[in-house]
Amino acid sequence: MKFKKTLLLLSISTIMSTNLQVLAHTPNVDTTYQQEIMETGFRILNANKIDKRITFFYKQDDAIKTRALSRTKRILIYSGITPFIDDRNEIAAIISHQIARELDNHKGIMRRSARAIRPQLYTKKADNTAVDLMVNAGYNPIALISVMNKILSEPNWFDFFGGSKGSKRMISIYEYIYNNYPQYLSKNDYLTNIYYQNFLITSKKERYELKKKYEEKNMISVKYQTKKSKQQSMQK
Repeated sequence: MKFKKTLLLLSISTIMSTNLQVLAHTPNVDTTYQQEIMETGFRILNANKIDKRITFFYKQDDAIKTRALSRTKRILIYSGITPFIDDRNEIAAIISHQIARELDNHKGIMRRSARAIRPQLYTKKADNTAVDLMVNAGYNPIALISVMNKILSEPNWFDFFGGSKGSKRMISIYEYIYNNYPQYLSKNDYLTNIYYQNFLITSKKERYELKKKYEEKNMISVKYQTKKSKQQSMQK
């Protein structure tokens, strides 16, 4: 009886030890996200030679948001946003935007105050900087439009509350890419992405106006001379 009891205890101990070993070698979802976010963040910092210390954390919270903390110089990626991220380019997109904001935080309280007074201006600046950061780190900036189309709101009273419509921000990013990194539009890996396709549908009018604006801007003005004006110029 005593032998059986000892054998049973040894069996239980072996099972528990095996289970603990399995748990120790099973990747934790939170750990995986933390490592991915951290590696992506530091890759962007290094590729852009950013000499300011910024750290990256994955936070278990259902809120669909990210935050740049001015006091601790930390960037938080909330777990609520992860279902909206489809690839590494989109992870880089949301991190790059927050790095851009954090770089403003490093400039002191005056810059943070200015950002609070003119949020639209500094949001646009952060969006444009995010595109630059992504390109320099080897990521596709179109992903910024793709991920924003999934998470940004479209408020009616944006002017009053100081925010920006999602559509306005996305077309602004598109214009910045159009001007500075047109190769990503001519050879567009996101053309089959349903979220980017939706952006193309909803921004058809704005993109047409954008194209027209730059076509007119790049036109060379030609001065036509009449026969009379030609004779007058020759006499001079």
